[in-house]
Amino acid sequence: MVLGLSLIGEAQITTYEEFKASSENLLIYKGKKMDQIDYEKTALALADFYPLDKHNAVSHSIVYNVPGKTKDQIYVEVNNWFIHSFNSGKSVIQLNDKDAGSIIGKGYVDALGTNSGFFNKSDAAAWVIIRVDIKEEKMRVIATIQSYEVTKTTGVGAALLGATPQPPRLVEYIPNECFPYTKKEKGTGSKALTLAHCWIATLFDNLNDAVNNGITGLEDEDDF
Repeated sequence: MVLGLSLIGEAQITTYEEFKASSENLLIYKGKKMDQIDYEKTALALADFYPLDKHNAVSHSIVYNVPGKTKDQIYVEVNNWFIHSFNSGKSVIQLNDKDAGSIIGKGYVDALGTNSGFFNKSDAAAWVIIRVDIKEEKMRVIATIQSYEVTKTTGVGAALLGATPQPPRLVEYIPNECFPYTKKEKGTGSKALTLAHCWIATLFDNLNDAVNNGITGLEDEDDF
């Protein structure tokens, strides 16, 4: 399983191994192969662990201590990470307030799972709001799934039977209306929630690493 991260850039992807490492206690396997995930059971487990917040949204939050770095230093690294990360046409920085120590971005995450049937195929994506609040030697990161987008297309089976392919149809789902997934869309919905969790966990790790070590790791070279 490989999840493409259009928000983070082409060089950064989330693999099954990274997902397993970040969510070991939440993965539920099926069959005898360890790389097979029961998405429906995993989505239910995640729903218990990360229930809807007071705004009926799916949110993840974490506070990082950043010893030895001032508020301004953390801001520079976080801002640098956002600039490098938000390089797709759909991802934008919505708020950048240095004095308040807050940066908010809206990211588009594609490839959140495909569910194929005989007559139809569904591809899920999501809009995620990422907020970083900064203080001296500390930052809080909040990621909130704003909405899912599901692109529905004609399945292979329908074409084989001579049915006329229909244009792709885009359907938007608000998380609290399909949490953790609906009976009708349980295949697509459970994959979307599970892989969005995977993406957010990796985003948190990448941002924390960037703040502590720089976006490229070369910022502290002494020969400049």
